[in-house]
Amino acid sequence: MKLSGRALLISLALFVLTTPATASDWKPYGNARFQYWIDIPPGFTGVKESENSDGGRSSSPDGRAELRVWGSYLTEGSFAAEVNWRVDQDHSNGWIIAYRKQKANWAVWSGTKDDRIFYERAIPVCDDATAYFRLEYDKEQKKTFDPIISRLVKSQRASRC
Repeated sequence: MKLSGRALLISLALFVLTTPATASDWKPYGNARFQYWIDIPPGFTGVKESENSDGGRSSSPDGRAELRVWGSYLTEGSFAAEVNWRVDQDHSNGWIIAYRKQKANWAVWSGTKDDRIFYERAIPVCDDATAYFRLEYDKEQKKTFDPIISRLVKSQRASRC
């Protein structure tokens, strides 16, 4: 089968867009205040640090996806109670929680609202605090972001207490 130049170019572009980025394309972000780290996806902006230095935001190249990373001290007494409170907050804000799983050392939940999806993950860190990441994007981008979420999960880590 012979491909025209245009068909070859389209095939190559699709391959590049659907191939997971290599490890070197991801940029590390570390938070000194809460001692957590996560890798930022290729093409996303650098994390714009918040004024209180708990984390920040990063956006996809097209601006349609936002990654937020932050740490916070427990206000609900335990990691499990904190996660329950946050899930309840998402529900109160109109998100339909579609998936939720929680262990002693991590928790994830995701949901939808209108044409948007979010995925949030929390891990306990030192000094009765928790580190989070939350990726929010358009439903039509789900296939694009599924492998990115997998990589974010693998890269999120905290220092030993």
